[in-house]
Amino acid sequence: MKKLVLIAILTLPFFMVSQAQIKFGIKAGLTSTSINVDEAIEDINNADIQSLKVKGQNANVGFQGGIFTRITIVNFYVQPELLFTSTSGEVEVTTIYDNQDPVSVVKDQKFRQIDFPVMLGYKFGPVRLQAGPVGTIMLSSDPALSDVAELDAMDVKEDFNGATWGYQVGVGLDILKKVTIDVKYEGNLSKLGDGVKIAGETRNFDSRNNQFIASVGIFF
Repeated sequence: MKKLVLIAILTLPFFMVSQAQIKFGIKAGLTSTSINVDEAIEDINNADIQSLKVKGQNANVGFQGGIFTRITIVNFYVQPELLFTSTSGEVEVTTIYDNQDPVSVVKDQKFRQIDFPVMLGYKFGPVRLQAGPVGTIMLSSDPALSDVAELDAMDVKEDFNGATWGYQVGVGLDILKKVTIDVKYEGNLSKLGDGVKIAGETRNFDSRNNQFIASVGIFF
């Protein structure tokens, strides 16, 4: 009896691998990104400017595209993805002066990055539930503060991290075993940056972003 149990335990992984279905595909989609920031930067070393207020505004539509693999065992699956993502969101920057009215401008904060989601899911027929981590490598960005005219002479630089972690949750639908549709929400698990440097001094400023993603994929 013990030998039979041991044999069953040893052969189970090989059986599961033999039952696994592996598919490859390409996918593309749209993102709706909100810059999650509501900060006041005080005590600025400037004779005229008293403080800055930075607040996230409307979400902007971006895009992503890349490749993915799905490994399915019975109704469970793992889906690693490699995606290029371009996102942006509106940020309102208000400059508070000592001797004049505040000046507000709305700027787009843009990001270009590589995303590595690894989705874990369960299939109910053609419908899927999924969740998993997502790693992000920042390629480039166009910070909102660096383009504010009132700060041009103050050497403003936002320090964004080169890599961050987040999570994704969502639902999916497979059509005719060839097309896959996903709708996901992405949140952040780490800080987007360490702060913003104004005239050489680092201030606490963390503009984390969340996004909704709708994508369509095609299996090879």
